[in-house]
Amino acid sequence: HFDSSHVWLRGGRIALPSYGRAMAGAGVSDEELQSMIKSLTAVHWTCWKSHSDPTAARALGRMRGPLTELMGYIVTSVLEEMRGNPGDPQVQAMGVNMLRAMIKDSEALKRIVLAGGGVEVLVLGVQQHPTDENLLTAALEAIDQLHGLASLLQALDHLKASPPGARAGLWAFARAAKDRWAEVGALPHRETVRVILSTAHAHQDDYRVLSTALELLADLVRAIVDMRCAFSDLGGWPWLLQVMEANAHHVRIQLYGCKLLSALSWGGCLVEAHMSETVTVLERCFVQHEAEECVLHWAFWAVQQLNGARALVNPMRNGCFKTASAMVAALKSLSAVKLGESDGACAEDMPAVVDAVVHAMDMFSERHDVLYEAMAVLGHVAAFVLGSSVCASVRQQLLPCVEVAVKALLHVMVTRSSDACSVQSACMALAGIIESCPEASPVQACIRAALLGGSGEGEHLLAKIIAAHVSNDSLQMALMWLNGIVVGVGPILQQMAQHSASHAVQLPAIRTLALLYGERIELEAADLASLPAALQSVLAAMRRFPENIVLQQHACYSLCAMTEHVADVPGSVSDEALSQCAVAAVEALRLVRGRCDGRQDSASYNALYLRKEGTRCIVAVCAMRPSLGRWLRESGLQDVLADALRSTADSVWDGRRDPEAEETLRLELLALSYVLGPPAILEALRRWGVVKPAVVRAAADAVVDLARGAMNRKLSDTPDPEMVAFAAPVQALIAAGCGAEFLAVMQVHAADEDLQSRIHLAVGFVGGCPPQL
Repeated sequence: HFDSSHVWLRGGRIALPSYGRAMAGAGVSDEELQSMIKSLTAVHWTCWKSHSDPTAARALGRMRGPLTELMGYIVTSVLEEMRGNPGDPQVQAMGVNMLRAMIKDSEALKRIVLAGGGVEVLVLGVQQHPTDENLLTAALEAIDQLHGLASLLQALDHLKASPPGARAGLWAFARAAKDRWAEVGALPHRETVRVILSTAHAHQDDYRVLSTALELLADLVRAIVDMRCAFSDLGGWPWLLQVMEANAHHVRIQLYGCKLLSALSWGGCLVEAHMSETVTVLERCFVQHEAEECVLHWAFWAVQQLNGARALVNPMRNGCFKTASAMVAALKSLSAVKLGESDGACAEDMPAVVDAVVHAMDMFSERHDVLYEAMAVLGHVAAFVLGSSVCASVRQQLLPCVEVAVKALLHVMVTRSSDACSVQSACMALAGIIESCPEASPVQACIRAALLGGSGEGEHLLAKIIAAHVSNDSLQMALMWLNGIVVGVGPILQQMAQHSASHAVQLPAIRTLALLYGERIELEAADLASLPAALQSVLAAMRRFPENIVLQQHACYSLCAMTEHVADVPGSVSDEALSQCAVAAVEALRLVRGRCDGRQDSASYNALYLRKEGTRCIVAVCAMRPSLGRWLRESGLQDVLADALRSTADSVWDGRRDPEAEETLRLELLALSYVLGPPAILEALRRWGVVKPAVVRAAADAVVDLARGAMNRKLSDTPDPEMVAFAAPVQALIAAGCGAEFLAVMQVHAADEDLQSRIHLAVGFVGGCPPQL
């Protein structure tokens, strides 16, 4: 009983009112019928789009009864025809398709089909056509739509003896599980695994049944721990290994078998008694399917999950991998091993790993892909040994394997110096090893001697490679970084001077200087001594490439990083040099003056980041020499900073937060505060505070930065009376009424908890009594 005013159930069937039967007999042509259906669809969409309109709502209400009667009539007629022709596959197939189309996304029609005996009709069709796989699949999917995955699992259990039934049931269950994965966890775990395993057991020679069952089990046991345990308890391990061994030539069975093994290795069901046979099966898979990258990927993943690095090393050393693709897959899997955590991956196991990798490099010495993966593993392994927590005596015993790895990397750099990709891979690996070396390490000395030593005649190895690849940006970056951590800043400055016209040298050099000065708290004495020359080298590059936005951006950041070390070498950097840095940053900002950065393209991105790094540089310089802020103002350069702030603020949507823009706005406000005084923040709040929460966040952070900076600065450092506002920014902000402005915008943006906390912190510095939240 669904709706007593329109539909009646008599004996489980739907009866239509008399006028419905009369209309069914009216003479209507096929074309007119199609036109009526289209008209009904058009009326539906017209009313639905205007459902708030009273006329449309009444029309929809009047359609409810007739449509229910119509759909009930269609369902009844379809079920009657299927019930009357159980042996006709065409009738059954079309009926199933029509039922599936009707009940899709319609709970009301599902109830009508169920009330009309739809499930019984579907089951009857399945029983009458046990060998029609397509019909079986469609009927099972219809049953799933009506009753859910539990009914589909039950149907699979009943059909498992028939090959077509097993294939159709597994396929329908697998597809339904992927579409509604959340429902899978609600099924009884042990029963689900039992049904799938028993179905596969019943058809050991059916390739499609086995591959579908393996794929389905791999997905299930990867996601649900209890299903892994059930798989082991129900004899899944012997069955899986037997299937993989008996079907060693079938690609899909090996692929899904390896996926299942990797999923089982996640824990909860490992059986030591099967480990040896499992590794044997996987090694056979390596050999027979070395041209199948997907199979190799999952096979290597399974073997390293089950038996650690050792299971990969032995086949590599024994020559099991005859092709380059197989070796690449093995090396990729080896690089994914968690050194120090996995089985066969402790520090004492690393000599065998290095030996196997070097052997692979010798086997495929002309293959760049093998060398690339091998060098990544060597760098990773050598750095792990040098940084491991083993005792000094053990580490000393392991040093020979590190030396072997270093020699292999250096050999690639010498013999393949014209191959930019190989050289870059070697450079990155050596850089990782050097950064892991303790002080006065013989390994570091060995690398330094190889890269920079020699007979003393001609250029050393690094210089030759830099000169040979002067136009390769990415390689130059790797070479510069390696040069910097091996020798220091000096050689980088020499390269910048020798190749002053090469953008491919200047940009990587600038980025390397930023890393060397920006990421190290304590610098080497030689790098500190080179600070003035480094500043001038970057400034020269900025003058050489004044229109290159990316270079200007990185140069501004590099100048900022170096400026922060000026206090470490008192008197070495003059005020004139710092003023040149400030002017260079302002000139860089002119490149993007008035340029919008609210679009999603590279030019917009670069404009925003140049403003960020340009103002960061000005903030660092003015913090180091406060008098430069007044000098910038007297030079009339404050307009560029004000324009940068305006462009960034205007690019942020009203009412929206933008972390990248907020950081840029903070730096722009700080720069203006150093040049025009802290009350510049107040003007920004008054202009944009109500509509742009991003500006409020930036202003609050800028106030906090100014206040904390003043706490660490002595007033005697700035004796000039005109610098009092800078020396005491909090007092200047309080006098300007900054606290009241923050309290006003706090009320506007009361729903933003993060912003509220930032404003509270700022108000705590500049006064005012924040309201209770």
